[in-house]
Amino acid sequence: MLRTAVVVDRAYINHRATYEHPERPERVRILLDMLSGFQRDNLRSIVPRAATRAEVTLCHDEDYFAFVEGAAAFRDYQFDPDTYAGPGSFATALLAVGGVLTAVDAVMAGEVDNAFAIVRPPGHHALKRRAMGFCLFNNVAVAAAYLIETLKLKRVMIIDWDVHHGNGTQELFYRSSRVLYASLHQYPFYPGTGALGEVGAGEGAGFTVNAPLSAGYDDQEYLRVFDELFMPIGRRFEPEFVLVSAGYDCHARDPLGQMRVSEAGFAAMARRAKRLAAETCDGKLVAALEGGYDLQALANSARATLEEFGREADEPMPGAEGGRRADEMIEKAQAVLSRFWTV
Repeated sequence: MLRTAVVVDRAYINHRATYEHPERPERVRILLDMLSGFQRDNLRSIVPRAATRAEVTLCHDEDYFAFVEGAAAFRDYQFDPDTYAGPGSFATALLAVGGVLTAVDAVMAGEVDNAFAIVRPPGHHALKRRAMGFCLFNNVAVAAAYLIETLKLKRVMIIDWDVHHGNGTQELFYRSSRVLYASLHQYPFYPGTGALGEVGAGEGAGFTVNAPLSAGYDDQEYLRVFDELFMPIGRRFEPEFVLVSAGYDCHARDPLGQMRVSEAGFAAMARRAKRLAAETCDGKLVAALEGGYDLQALANSARATLEEFGREADEPMPGAEGGRRADEMIEKAQAVLSRFWTV
């Protein structure tokens, strides 16, 4: 079995609102409960470190960093109607970024083959100078910048299967040819970005790949996108590291999304991400928790991901059976991206 690290800490509970909110501490509690009874060979737990100011500001503005730090002085600070901070939020947000960096370092050092960072608050909506969509700092984006700027890799791929488009991640790398951002998401839906024509700009033209999906799509449509868009483009890009924004709010039971993905679907997407990493970068793969707000669906889906991360990368990878509702979108995406990739 492959060696997997789980990066997690009870301190992720310390980011909390003073009112009922879907992005709540119980998300980490149920994952800790799941891990306490989870048995799998070659699985180890790693305690995260906090990210430094210099690391966070690889993606975020210095003044914004100070602004988030200052919000910790309030019992309840609202960045926007969806996004809050309290006394424990700044330290927890640094630990969330640092948790993904801890996972990256463990994989880069060869201590494990892959890793799953169970962190909160999530990150993929966070912009350079703005918190939004439950996100304070962009955990995965900072990890990509860290791999490039600090560890001197040339190419990093980010796969985002959260039900919401990762507008923050897209914006941060929209003009970069060193990060390939590939997102499949419910559309139209919050935050309103992620259309087919958003492909990057300047040197980054072609390095943003969006697959906007209609509500109600299930495992098979998601796997068709992987097999016909993400996998062929990823192979041609040849990343030196693969990061996954692992949002589980496209699960059929999630209260915020309207998708129909199952635990088996998440395992199949994880297998594809793992296969792509094996083919292009010796298996270097880290997933980081984003959304997922039905607690039992979250726990079951994260468990399915961890089980898949442990399996050898050369195990059979059955193609999608059906999923033809996605044909029109995939064909349009292929036409748009044919200027940049052979798909």
